[in-house]
Amino acid sequence: MSWSRRGILAALAAAPLAGCGFHPLYGGHTAGEYDPRLAAIKVTPIPDREGQLLELALREKLNPRGVTLPTRYTLTVYLALVRSDLGIQRNTTSTRSEINASASYTLSGGGISVAGSSRTVSAFNLQNDAWAATVAEKDARERAIEDLADAIYMQLSLWSQRQTVAR
Repeated sequence: MSWSRRGILAALAAAPLAGCGFHPLYGGHTAGEYDPRLAAIKVTPIPDREGQLLELALREKLNPRGVTLPTRYTLTVYLALVRSDLGIQRNTTSTRSEINASASYTLSGGGISVAGSSRTVSAFNLQNDAWAATVAEKDARERAIEDLADAIYMQLSLWSQRQTVAR
């Protein structure tokens, strides 16, 4: 089959998606484009250092341009991180640890109330050097926080798209 026929077949296969409201979630945005519904979400303060990192990551994802809009919704997030040691040796030392991170959130305002949650696990090797072990744990915690921020952002993006389609 020639390349021109393949192109035509691909276009015909994608044609039904044009009228169904399909929008790519990950791409298709030009630089500087943002969702005003997500940008109008105020993230309430989350306790502890990891909470501050999650709050900052969420604010950056929800409002990437930093535009000033009136607050329409409030996002309240509850964060829990638990470290578990794995790979226990005979001398009771551990060679690997993991960070179990979970976040539950509530989005409220404008007559709506949406709740959701997300979980992730980030693991790291325990080194004999205390500094290396500390840095590895800090990196694992930051990766877990970033994963949670991505998951919450994705869930809120889907909610926002559903609101747009429902109109």
